[in-house]
Amino acid sequence: MTDRTCEELAELWRAVFGEAPPITTDPSLTVEVLVRCLPVAEPYAPQAPVMAKLERKAS
Repeated sequence: MTDRTCEELAELWRAVFGEAPPITTDPSLTVEVLVRCLPVAEPYAPQAPVMAKLERKAS
């Protein structure tokens, strides 16, 4: 993994757990723990009704 990927993983860990990741030497283990701990998300559905519309400013 690149340094950039490791930095992004660390930021995601902080967002999920509120602290720096304790598993800094093994990025694949960090990914495994993160994936297992992320909340369940509804599947993407392109046919889903639009929840909000943003107003566009006139040019």
